[in-house]
Amino acid sequence: MENSMDQIIPAKKEGERTQDEYLAEQKELALKQLKPEHQLILDRFIKENGSINANWMLTTQRDGEPIPRSIYNYRTVFDAIAGYDQYQDWGFAKDHLTIKLWGPGGLIAEKTLKRPQGGDCTFVRSDYREAENIILKIKQHLDEETYKSLVKDFAGLFSRDSIRFDVSRFFKQTECEEVFE
Repeated sequence: MENSMDQIIPAKKEGERTQDEYLAEQKELALKQLKPEHQLILDRFIKENGSINANWMLTTQRDGEPIPRSIYNYRTVFDAIAGYDQYQDWGFAKDHLTIKLWGPGGLIAEKTLKRPQGGDCTFVRSDYREAENIILKIKQHLDEETYKSLVKDFAGLFSRDSIRFDVSRFFKQTECEEVFE
């Protein structure tokens, strides 16, 4: 059998964008959505809030945006910290979300929440089971080599989607001899 990687990762077709081109385009679109006055608000906040009894601010920026996308004001440090702690994932960011806590004198805390490199899992356990059942239904209509290839391709698809996918179990459930390549 030919190298199955050619089937898994198709060659870039003429006119298609690379991932870098896509990300650059998305960054440009995001910059058009940002409000330049947010930087002015942030600068004024830092200048005017030099005392301990000052206001507190939380800002968010997606994927390295130069200007804050969102600004939240708080009257107490406790509310500001609670707001800061509520951010636990990357939200709608394509790569990472940066959350900054501003207080008297400037930046107090900053955290960057990164999207996993593998991205979000597309499939769940019920999808694996449904695929197993579909594959078993057509097993009798395929020759052995074609069937092994089909099961191997689905196993590859699911294992790239989730590192927790159990390839051996999938082969067992589909009544197929495990293929190692």
